Amino acid sequence: MARFIKRNWMWLVLTATIAVAGPLLARSSGETARQRSLDTLTEIMDLVQKQSPEPPAPRQLTHATIQGMLHTLDPHSNYMDESEFRLLREEQKGSFFGIGAIIQQHDQGIAIISPMKGGPAERLGVRSGDIIKEIDGTSTDGMTSNAALQKLRGEKNTIVELAVQRAGIAEYLRFSIPRAEVPTNSVYYSFMLNPTTGFILIKDFGETTADEFERAVATLKKQGMKQLILDLRSNGGGVLDAAIGICRQLLGPDQLIVSQKGRDGREENQTRTSKGAQLDPFPLVILINRGSASASEIVTGAVQDHDRGLVVGQTSWGKGLVQSVLTISRSRGLALTTARYYTPSGRSIQRDYTHGLDDYYNPEDEKDAKPQGPAFKTDLGRTVYGGGGINPDYPMPTLRFNEFMVDLRFRHQAFFRFAVHEKERFGIKPGQHADEVVMARFRAWALEQKLTLSDKDWDANLTAMQEQISIEMQNVAFGIEAGFKIQCEKDPVILKALEVLPEAEALLQKKLLLQRRAPATVATLR
Repeated sequence: MARFIKRNWMWLVLTATIAVAGPLLARSSGETARQRSLDTLTEIMDLVQKQSPEPPAPRQLTHATIQGMLHTLDPHSNYMDESEFRLLREEQKGSFFGIGAIIQQHDQGIAIISPMKGGPAERLGVRSGDIIKEIDGTSTDGMTSNAALQKLRGEKNTIVELAVQRAGIAEYLRFSIPRAEVPTNSVYYSFMLNPTTGFILIKDFGETTADEFERAVATLKKQGMKQLILDLRSNGGGVLDAAIGICRQLLGPDQLIVSQKGRDGREENQTRTSKGAQLDPFPLVILINRGSASASEIVTGAVQDHDRGLVVGQTSWGKGLVQSVLTISRSRGLALTTARYYTPSGRSIQRDYTHGLDDYYNPEDEKDAKPQGPAFKTDLGRTVYGGGGINPDYPMPTLRFNEFMVDLRFRHQAFFRFAVHEKERFGIKPGQHADEVVMARFRAWALEQKLTLSDKDWDANLTAMQEQISIEMQNVAFGIEAGFKIQCEKDPVILKALEVLPEAEALLQKKLLLQRRAPATVATLR
């Protein structure tokens, strides 16, 4: 999502930009007014450069000016510099060149959470829990994960030099790692939750997403899948065509997927499944939360409106604007809002952004998120709402860590660090949970690390700590998918999805009966 810059000196630029945005976009006001606005902008930029105690670089000032202009239009129009545009293209393409490791900012440096199986880092001996202290001779002290990521990525076959600190070894370990192509698969997890229920998590929508999803479904069917849980939680969207490709695999013949209208509301473009499409009759439940946006909402809205499956979780973000990505000078990009999209029932799910970007980027708590817009009807007559994201059929509360757990997990990375220690000292078995013996070792280790663990906090949070340690032990020993499978066992949203799958089956049977009785229902915009 677009970033809103709030440094004081930039407010002058933003104010000037507001003045110039109208003449730039509306030539009918005349060339004289346009030139006068440009002159004003130039004069203010000149004053900022001369009078500000810390004058910004011209490039920085220009970037802020452009962003300010775009944010007078909507929250999602956005200018991307060279690095931002390159990152976007890598994410959309589905691969980049790097060392093949998941990293995280750590108080001791940049931690290796998990080397990717078969990647350059794993082949050369980098392990989970290693702390990157230097990248190409530059210290990682104070370095963010994003900054480290930029340094680790580069051209194919070029070498990145790492100095790594490993538990139990005094000297740094040094690795010369050739960068290689690292796939950034959109289908992050795909496995069987039980003998008949498949689970697929899509983390974003890129150029390869629809093909990845098709392969994942085929593989799960060979493993006995009869029903599917599709996890789109915290999936912020991506390429529109990828969402359309997923819908074409889930919906029946000649069904409307999404409609787009230009800003003036006149031009309308409808995208449908083919008339010869066949509905794959497996029950479906989709998981969403406040982080599910854009392409995720297109898929969820189409499934919900056509009664193809049920939706469980929290109300989605509410992004109903379509951006066209325009290339500037080959290396930079402009994501410009060019249309609004509507779900098959005709609803716009765009959340209101007229009260300021702070309110937009920090929406109300999910427990207070209620339908805000007009009511619409699904194919089978269920009521759904527009105007504020996709409302789930089964709302679930958002679970949050208390301050004690936040302190241990995020500030001290205690569970991760202990899991590394446990692996090195005692070994970890596949599927192993943290039992009483492990928890006793954790408490002793935490005291050695001078972490505060009162008896009251220990008793109140014992179950939560056991779950987190169990997850981290599998993460560091067998990779993050192994840890995620442990997490799924207690995830209340996944448990609810399993509970309502019989209802999803009944909904599907009604849908199939409707199709047999009459031609495919065509949803019309209202």
